[in-house]
Amino acid sequence: MPEVDIEKASGPTDDLTDEREPASAGPDVRSAPATGAPAVELPALPPLRHTTTALSTRSARQAAETLATFEKSPDNPRNWTSAQKWKITAVVSVTGFITTCGSSIGVPGIHAAMAEFGEADEEIGVLIASFYVLGLGFGPFLFAPISELYGRQVAYITSETIFILFCLGTALSQSMPALLVLRFFAGVFGSVGPSLGVATVADVFAPAERGRPVSLYATGPMAGPVLGSMLGYWLLYAGWRWLYWLILILAALNWVAFVVFTQETFAPVIQKRLTYRVSHPLPDAETWAARLSPTRWLHSLGWMRALVSRAEARDVFARAFSRPPRLLFGNPVALLFSVYYAYVYGIIYVFLVSIPLLFGSPPYARTGLFSYEWPQWSLSFAYTGMALGFAAAAATAAHVQDAIYKALTRRSKDGKGQPEFRLVMTQTGMIIMPIGLFIFGWTAHAKTHWIGPQVGEALIAYGLMLAFNSIQTYIVEAFFPYSAAATAGAIATRSVVACVLPVFAADLFADLGWGWGGSLLGLVALVAVPAPLLMFKHGRALRERYKFVD
Repeated sequence: MPEVDIEKASGPTDDLTDEREPASAGPDVRSAPATGAPAVELPALPPLRHTTTALSTRSARQAAETLATFEKSPDNPRNWTSAQKWKITAVVSVTGFITTCGSSIGVPGIHAAMAEFGEADEEIGVLIASFYVLGLGFGPFLFAPISELYGRQVAYITSETIFILFCLGTALSQSMPALLVLRFFAGVFGSVGPSLGVATVADVFAPAERGRPVSLYATGPMAGPVLGSMLGYWLLYAGWRWLYWLILILAALNWVAFVVFTQETFAPVIQKRLTYRVSHPLPDAETWAARLSPTRWLHSLGWMRALVSRAEARDVFARAFSRPPRLLFGNPVALLFSVYYAYVYGIIYVFLVSIPLLFGSPPYARTGLFSYEWPQWSLSFAYTGMALGFAAAAATAAHVQDAIYKALTRRSKDGKGQPEFRLVMTQTGMIIMPIGLFIFGWTAHAKTHWIGPQVGEALIAYGLMLAFNSIQTYIVEAFFPYSAAATAGAIATRSVVACVLPVFAADLFADLGWGWGGSLLGLVALVAVPAPLLMFKHGRALRERYKFVD
């Protein structure tokens, strides 16, 4: 960021008046020195005129003062009030909720859409959810560099606007190929909420304060898939297209919330804006008409062209596509946790499409596979166990995660916090989730009371959420200042896994049965259980050994 020399930029700021006697029309005759030398005739002085300088407006002066003291300024997001910080966190969490709700809300309507379009292959129907999730993984490669160059606000509002348009197209689609393509692009442009949310929280909260806000933010993206499925079965009575109309309405309301209640949180972009206000001042707006003038609004966006060069934009976009794979495959720590992060995320969607198999009646149930055969109006309640597990995990993380981090920081030799301190919650979740998978599978296999699989669901969701949430925070902190690249790599990995696993979920349980199908998923999860403990002891040394060099 270019420095602003306030002394050089300052100058007269008000209209100047010449208080001297006006010059006569004749020559200016100055008095002679005391020696009696003759008077010297000089040309007349020009009249004084008003001039405009870089700090000739109140807004320019305020911007210069803010830049000079930005670390302590109230314009610095880290110095905002708690109310401002939590307001931003809440809106971003709702954004993540709406986007991920859109990923699963189509699941209840899969068979209805297939029937309307004459599609008989259920694996094609599952792609309605899978293609959307795949799009969620591609979006960060586009919007992460946009947010770095032009700010979080530009990324959020631009993506949400286009997301609304693709939701409209989805609700009006007239064929299965059109529906799948539109769902993919809706996922791409809806990805900003789940992908940039943690970065936005990190913009406004210091590392020691992030545990609770990240945990509460994560409830939005994590609750979205579950509540989307629950709402979907009731809304399906109005027709499968209303599943997508609802997302459209929610996204439009969320867009309004962003415009009204949020502001830029990325400090480098805020500093660029202030620099532009200093070097390109506008007259101060004294009326509402002047403040709302399109000219003033367009001028406020002028910093994008003035302070972001084409070369810089090309460089940032190139890094956005090259850094994530280099970091992911060149750093074993990043690869290990990204793969488990992806598996955990994929398990969510496996159960979103499998729960109707266990609890629903035809067309959701499969011939030869045990089902409790609940009617459609009650099928939403089959997700209750997952919802309770997610809620309990969010509450646990919000109350415990920061306390654990601070306690371990006090006990550390150098008194400094480390990203590995987040892995206590990861370890807990990794142990609980496989237990839930075994309970779910074998209680369903034994055809017990429906509460048995629900207990398994709750434990799966509880362990899954603890692990997912803490890994997300760990990735952000462990790979700073390349957190965006590490997060993008992890999100891309999780989206590919979550796109593929649900396609084969029904066949998995149909071929192996509920017991062995659940056990297979649990055994795969058990493989990674030692990882957090090993990383807790050796993670710092591994990170330094494989430190990413751009």
